[in-house]
Amino acid sequence: MREKVNKAYKFRIYPDDTQKAFFAKHFGCVRFVYNHLLATRSNAYKNDGVAISGLECKKLIPVLKKQPEYTWLKEVNSQSLQEAALNLEKSYKRFFDKSLKAAYPSFKKKGNRESFCVPQHFTVDVQNNQIFIPKLKSGIKTVFHRSLKQVEKMCSITISMLPSGKYYASVNVEEMVMHKKPISKVVESTRTIGIDLGIKDFLVESNGRKINAPKFLRESERKLAKAQRKLSRKQKGSLNRKKQRLRVAKLHEKVANQRKNFLHQESKRIVSENQVIYLETLNVKGMMKNRHLSKAISDCGWSEFVRQLKYKAHWHGSIVVQIGQWEPSSKLCSTKGCDYKHDALKLSDRKWTCPQCNTTHDRDINAAKNIEKIGREAPELTSVKKTASVFSIKKIQAASLKQKSHASS
Repeated sequence: MREKVNKAYKFRIYPDDTQKAFFAKHFGCVRFVYNHLLATRSNAYKNDGVAISGLECKKLIPVLKKQPEYTWLKEVNSQSLQEAALNLEKSYKRFFDKSLKAAYPSFKKKGNRESFCVPQHFTVDVQNNQIFIPKLKSGIKTVFHRSLKQVEKMCSITISMLPSGKYYASVNVEEMVMHKKPISKVVESTRTIGIDLGIKDFLVESNGRKINAPKFLRESERKLAKAQRKLSRKQKGSLNRKKQRLRVAKLHEKVANQRKNFLHQESKRIVSENQVIYLETLNVKGMMKNRHLSKAISDCGWSEFVRQLKYKAHWHGSIVVQIGQWEPSSKLCSTKGCDYKHDALKLSDRKWTCPQCNTTHDRDINAAKNIEKIGREAPELTSVKKTASVFSIKKIQAASLKQKSHASS
């Protein structure tokens, strides 16, 4: 099955001092335009009851650039400023979409993750390890650790800087992918798995396999606490404070990279080994309100893991099915022919014996088996809705494709 999908390839870039100053100017202008338009829309609705659309906001940028105090906006790529207006409009749409439960758009703060988008007139030179963007004459040194030969079209490029001071270029592309057609019916030979997510064990499979939670944040807490104490003692605005802030940011970045690497490895393994993956629906946002478990839950990264499973399962021809949130997967006896429900089961009970069939159950393995059982008993095999931010799909007919040069866009 051939499909055209949108993907993003993220590469590390190494700008020189002149290019860093050029990026800083873009970051500041894009952030200013975003905050200015957000304030304009908020004040217009608050004071006059007028709703300004995203298109009207976009038309305000040329007017803003003509004002004497804002002439410095002309020094950056105009399309990057327009992308800031489009990003604000997307934030408003997420806010008004009640199913997403997104917060009202907030003002961007200097010092967080900085970025700007270049939608056109950029060049990716893989052979010479360089990227060229408008208004910057010199090429940006880039490390292309992944091949772009399979790319059909390059749509846009986003330059970003992390709090640790590292720079990245994310290239949004259109690419043709080949994958197996997902199954429509579960038969005896279908490879299925039920997965129960937890804190002590990151996941427990219905076949009895357990994957321990790495707890990357817990392992680095002592180093982080020491580095943050040093940061709090530094004088604000000093060079030493800037150096210490980078040390703290690098420690946080390392924890995030460790967690992300672990989640990618596990999600890839699961979708490669199974055709149908059954999961429980978790209210992670609600569970995070428990102050005793919130840090452990956030360190596991359940939401990111499920997100990765969804799009990787699609690419591998697998299906992810989530059962209802209130299914009593832990309380039901998973023994075949026995449907006993242990209503008195407590969270502290890690093992329990069924009084009806005298089978001793491991709480998590029993839950994983029941998740698979409940999922297989569903009337239709319908995969969960794919996250829109992961990729977009354009189905096309299988045909010979004209090869294009990938050295430039």
